[in-house]
Amino acid sequence: MKILISHGSGGIGSAETFTRDFFLERGYDVELIDYFTPHNIDRLRWSEVQPDNYDVTFKEMFDIEFPEGDLVHIGFSLGAFLGIINHQKFVRNYLFYPGVLGITQEMLDVDYSNASVITCGNDKGKYKYEKFKSLLKKPPLMNYILPYAHHAFMIEDINFEFNMVRYNTTDNIMSSDEFSQLKPNHKYLSERYGHTTTSTHLLFDKELRWQYLNHIEEDINETFLSV
Repeated sequence: MKILISHGSGGIGSAETFTRDFFLERGYDVELIDYFTPHNIDRLRWSEVQPDNYDVTFKEMFDIEFPEGDLVHIGFSLGAFLGIINHQKFVRNYLFYPGVLGITQEMLDVDYSNASVITCGNDKGKYKYEKFKSLLKKPPLMNYILPYAHHAFMIEDINFEFNMVRYNTTDNIMSSDEFSQLKPNHKYLSERYGHTTTSTHLLFDKELRWQYLNHIEEDINETFLSV
């Protein structure tokens, strides 16, 4: 069994490396997935002031060659969406504050019952995941709603507020072809779907980080003892 960790829009940072080290210290086989560097992406800013301007599509970014064998996935924000897209490849799939960028019928037909999702009460973008979940035929069985937590609470010492761009890409179910054209490009997404900006507060929570990493470890152990 191998644990795979997918980063969020900031690239590999403290949330991912802390999680990796947590499981390495407990004897697990762990690998970080870097889906930015192969496409010369440093970070995605979701900002009007510093607009993202990349031509690579999310489909291309998320087209990962995964190792063989039993895989457990842990994804943060955009990395959680990578986990949704590739869900059928994982025995267990842990999704922290997932950022859903689009919805297709193919995605809605997948059985997500072996996923666990952690969402935050103070995450103003959670409505996109909630809409996605409401349309699923077989949604995740484990859903943890943390009423006072903020998006990115797994990132060490973060306490940052900014005006975040959100594109209206979840208003309708997309065709697979339309979804395959989505890319982190402000001009493209704004002209095609429109956007809003919302004041967003990213805030670390050390206690919740320990609580949910320990919970994930317990769940992994129970899962593989029963296999």
